[in-house]
Amino acid sequence: MRKTIKIFFAIIFIRSFSSCEDVIQIKLDEGTKLLVVDAFINDMRTPQRVRLTLSDSYFSGVNPPGVLGANVVLNDLTNSKSFNFTDIGNGDYNYNLNPLDTIAFVNHAYQLEVNYNGFKYTSTATEFRTTPVNDITVNYREATAFTNAGYYCVLWGVDKTGPVSDYYWIKSFKNGVFYGKGSQMNLAIDGAGGSGADGYLFIPPIASRITPRGEVFQSNDICRVEIHSLSLETYNFLDQTRSQTTNSGLFATTPENVKTNIITPNGATTKALGWFNVAAVGFMEKTIP
Repeated sequence: MRKTIKIFFAIIFIRSFSSCEDVIQIKLDEGTKLLVVDAFINDMRTPQRVRLTLSDSYFSGVNPPGVLGANVVLNDLTNSKSFNFTDIGNGDYNYNLNPLDTIAFVNHAYQLEVNYNGFKYTSTATEFRTTPVNDITVNYREATAFTNAGYYCVLWGVDKTGPVSDYYWIKSFKNGVFYGKGSQMNLAIDGAGGSGADGYLFIPPIASRITPRGEVFQSNDICRVEIHSLSLETYNFLDQTRSQTTNSGLFATTPENVKTNIITPNGATTKALGWFNVAAVGFMEKTIP
């Protein structure tokens, strides 16, 4: 009898753990579609892009659908010029430039207009100054228990002094591929991660982060670094975005809605999310020997 009871409880114990492996299908409400605006314009002599998409369901597993047939205009409010972006058919709206031209200038104020479904969505931004990349140094390191063997690049740049704080997004690329994960986002206030470094060299944690953790460069790779100027509001938006995209693990916090500076017009049934910024950019490329 005792043997039978032991077997019975053993079966119950095993079934209770195996049931944890059952797949539970959760059906979520689709929710209302939102217009998502990605409008990071800069002063580089390259084609400028505004990307428009519609939000998708959380578990869709595909890229959000691009918005077609909208009208996108960038207005320079300082010198009363307008630039009409071309719909290229996949959600991208481009403005092509010749190599000697730019549409963005420091201290100019800009307005973005997105005309979609008969409504005009707007946002404003001012381009702030940036600082140049003075050098990129390259050092080879042998493999350790925590790092891979390869070349590590370090940024050398100096924040400009006063009269107010400068905000930067430091982007790095390997052979033209942007290190764009949330954990790789490299933001700075003046020369550091907070106030108090006005006019200083970028501190080592920021300067060395152009080679993100777990990444290395190899011989003949090209390392590119760009320092994009930001407004305080854009810095806060990107900092919040970084926090939300890396919010996981045992001590994860409750997710929150990311801010937007895109104004939805009265009466529009589709609300807008996203961000608009105009940046000055300092940059440099170096080929690994």
